[in-house]
Amino acid sequence: METLQLVNQLKKSDNVDLRDTLFSSLGDRTFTAQVVVTDCGVLANSRRAVAFIEELGCELLHSQEDGTLLQPGDVVLSFRGRAKQVAIAEDRVLGAMMLPSGYATRARQLQLLAGPDVRIVCGGWKKLPQESKPGLHAALAAAHVGMRMVEGPFVYIDKNYVRMFGSVAKALAAADQFPDHKKVIQVRGEIQPIVQEAREAVCGHADVVMIDTGSLKDLDVVLQVLNDLGARQHTKVAFAGGVKEETLLLLRDLPVDLVDVGAAILNAPLLDMRVDVVEIQ
Repeated sequence: METLQLVNQLKKSDNVDLRDTLFSSLGDRTFTAQVVVTDCGVLANSRRAVAFIEELGCELLHSQEDGTLLQPGDVVLSFRGRAKQVAIAEDRVLGAMMLPSGYATRARQLQLLAGPDVRIVCGGWKKLPQESKPGLHAALAAAHVGMRMVEGPFVYIDKNYVRMFGSVAKALAAADQFPDHKKVIQVRGEIQPIVQEAREAVCGHADVVMIDTGSLKDLDVVLQVLNDLGARQHTKVAFAGGVKEETLLLLRDLPVDLVDVGAAILNAPLLDMRVDVVEIQ
């Protein structure tokens, strides 16, 4: 019986918000607050932050659009509400924007490093928890970086598919049952030498051949195969595998169409922001 009473007391204490008592003397006074960025970066997921503001019943006064280039001291958004509303908003809006803006900042930096002729994509989104994916999607859109190798419907044949089918040729043959889909395939030189896998990719009418080893030597081999077979004009070349900033500097001078960057974006630091109360009504 005593245990049950203790559990009930704990439940009641969990439901108590100390801010109700703390702010009781402030009554219905309202406060204007601003979200201020403290570093340079690219804004992302601001719509989710605005949604939090509106869900709390605060009045939105100003907000920047995703993709905005920010400098220290820039006001990302401003809003007005009562004391508890502002306190809760501080917890939520920063969490909504700081990590996605960090992703967007790093993605924009990597795309600039890669140059105008190479398109950066981020396939690493599937490695994140489901609840984190919308923020990454917003970040990549803000940085003009994609998540897809090609536009429209396509079949993505990764290394495990190739392993299960037993060869690049067999995996691509299985994808022929989707004639209205483009075909993207990873080659790694695991089952056969990478030069043979590249040949099978061309013969299997792959639209994109991804060298997924992170090796520039493998890239040279595949490019030579595509050139020898006269396939370079209608077959795109993608590169992946631990791509970092220095890799992109090398790739920008090579005939590569797409570069898949994962950890270099997902390990980006937060774009730091703070909430300041600036006016009291």
